[in-house]
Amino acid sequence: MSFDQLLISAHTSESLSIDSSWGQGRTLFGGLSAALALNKARQSIEPQRPLRSLSVNFSGQVLADTPFHLTQQILSDGKSISQSNGQVVQNERIVTQVCACFGVGRESSIEVNSPKVELPKLGTHQRFGYIKGLTPEFVQHFEFEYCKGQFPFSNSPANELAGWVRFKEAGSEFTEAHLIALIDSWPPTVLQKLKSFAPCATVSWNIEIVQPLSLLKQPLLADNWLYYDAEIKQAHHGYAHTEAKIYTPDGTLLALSRQLVAVYG
Repeated sequence: MSFDQLLISAHTSESLSIDSSWGQGRTLFGGLSAALALNKARQSIEPQRPLRSLSVNFSGQVLADTPFHLTQQILSDGKSISQSNGQVVQNERIVTQVCACFGVGRESSIEVNSPKVELPKLGTHQRFGYIKGLTPEFVQHFEFEYCKGQFPFSNSPANELAGWVRFKEAGSEFTEAHLIALIDSWPPTVLQKLKSFAPCATVSWNIEIVQPLSLLKQPLLADNWLYYDAEIKQAHHGYAHTEAKIYTPDGTLLALSRQLVAVYG
């Protein structure tokens, strides 16, 4: 089932069960569960209010081929800002929770713009895709082109990981849920530094949308590539702190991402 089909099913079905083609081992790809929870959190929010920030907590495993349901709660609904919770509930337990902030624009005397950056030319670096038995199953739904850093478990000295990414099967539109899934499709930056396989898990994840999708001068299309540039800020005591910037194809800063990753190796 494609990402767009899953979003539709989440709107029309009270209970979902997603097959292991979207899995990471026994669990579902975290970017998918976060995107579905965001999609649920947005349902009661005015469409004109763009997503401004998202805070995600992965409090448990979302098992593949196991039913779960989505819940939503409005936390506040002010004149310009609304906040909403979305949860993935499986086996009577909240396993993924998001807190989303949506806000309309306001007149302001302050305007500081992030300049466009020149990005590596697409198609000039190593493409990487799904390899059965070696990559997580969900990778089959994405296309990657590595520009900086190395593959997971390669004993790399690099602290940065960057490259292009897009959905392999593009739908008809590009939404906030698509953006969240794409950002999380890259492996944790710290994995490239390991000498051999070891598990890791994102504990918390925070995203700030610098350029709301609805306000982009050049709207993103479903099959557009995005550029992801992540750096390890510090790693010790079995945890890694990483920051990432996400750019549109023309070098416009789109989002900022920060993750706390638990590393078991």
